Amino acid sequence: MVNKATNGKEAVVVSYKLPSVGTDVKLDRRCPHCRCPSGNIHSAVRHRPISDPKVPTIRQGRMKCPACGTTWTLRAYGVGRGRQRSDRLIGIGVILYMLGLSYRHVSQFLPCLDCRGGKSSIERDVAGAGLNAQAYHRAALKSLRVRVLGVDGTGAAMAGKNKGILFFVDVDRTKLICIEPIREEDTRKVRLHVAKLMAAVGAEELRSDEHSCYKGIVEEAAHRLCATHWLKSKGKRAYDLRQRAIREGRALEAQSMDQLLAVLRLRPRPPTAPPELERLVSCYITARKGLLWEINKLLQHVERTWPQVSDDPLDATNNATERVIGLTFKIRAKTMRGFKSEKKVLAHPYLASFLRGQDGICDLQKVI
Repeated sequence: MVNKATNGKEAVVVSYKLPSVGTDVKLDRRCPHCRCPSGNIHSAVRHRPISDPKVPTIRQGRMKCPACGTTWTLRAYGVGRGRQRSDRLIGIGVILYMLGLSYRHVSQFLPCLDCRGGKSSIERDVAGAGLNAQAYHRAALKSLRVRVLGVDGTGAAMAGKNKGILFFVDVDRTKLICIEPIREEDTRKVRLHVAKLMAAVGAEELRSDEHSCYKGIVEEAAHRLCATHWLKSKGKRAYDLRQRAIREGRALEAQSMDQLLAVLRLRPRPPTAPPELERLVSCYITARKGLLWEINKLLQHVERTWPQVSDDPLDATNNATERVIGLTFKIRAKTMRGFKSEKKVLAHPYLASFLRGQDGICDLQKVI
């Protein structure tokens, strides 16, 4: 099975490797209870019906331990213990749900493959695959090294309530690192976790927006602001003040905001505040009331934060983090009424990230 996925730059064809179903039963005499190696065959091999798009039945047989009397079942690989559906069918259901179908619509599609599966079973399958993907992803973090760590927060609808979660992303590779159930308003938790993760992955730089919770975590030179976010917010404030000046008939102030907008659009962007900005700051530095005070505050803020804005030649923005949030969480969250538990909120982005594959291949046997 193949699917086209995008990483924000180019289309990538992802090949999905679904679990297979065996036809033979491997004889294993070791007792699962007492580990006695001399179990006896307790029944003949029989064929049990299963729900699978290719294999209608599987072979299985019973064994009995002569030491403790425990009996157990030997079955062909590809079907889990106590399951009527094969791992391959479970994988198909998980992919269909992650591609946009609801649990109900996935269950309505499966009969087209001469298979069955209720919407509650599909929900459990997706939740289980998500938890496995989360464990697999976190195990891989031990050897991960990151140059630029991007961080951003978003809200998650859960059981009628809105809770905050933080996304941590490798900006260079546009890859999810981890997510944590922390609101950006909880400054202490945010700073502790970001500092811990920065040390764990050996990040040289922290990339974020201007939220106050990210200040002071690392040295100022190692904390850079997203160029797009900074330019958008400052440009909007300058435009709003320009419109206000026009309404009040203050041509000089409107002209000053036009000059500020021209400075913000400078390309290439100077690494330090340009002389034009310094002249504007000096004109309004003593203002303390009304429109002039608002302009003064904006100009000083632009001058103060100018050196903090990222000038990374590879990517000066934090758009990689925004793309990961959208592709692994936001797009799906907008089509549903909310997650039922925090575990599902945290596991879903890991599963979505896993399904995007690595080097064009996604092996579902690792999470099913």
